[in-house]
Amino acid sequence: MDGAQLKELSKMKELITIGKRRFEVRPDRDYLKDLVELGISEEEAWNYILLLNKNFYFYDPKPNYYKNLNTLIFKRKINDVLAYIKLKIEKNNNDDEVVCLSFHRDDK
Repeated sequence: MDGAQLKELSKMKELITIGKRRFEVRPDRDYLKDLVELGISEEEAWNYILLLNKNFYFYDPKPNYYKNLNTLIFKRKINDVLAYIKLKIEKNNNDDEVVCLSFHRDDK
């Protein structure tokens, strides 16, 4: 994780703290079911995201859903299960907001 990515993560945490956050509704996943499978609520998921740091960062070498230069990918244990978390910042009505693209079991 480089300096620019660390700044991006810091900005994400600031936005999350002030409520500028949302889960992406995707045609191929149901994020609520994914969170239930991990045994957490939406609010708990955001709290886990706020605790992310460079030690949880994961460089994903394979092409996948919504991968671009502005996404940050993390892996961390949630209730003894390795979770895959992908985040990015998007504009929404000229304001930045954090979008959680993925928060699910790593093996899915």
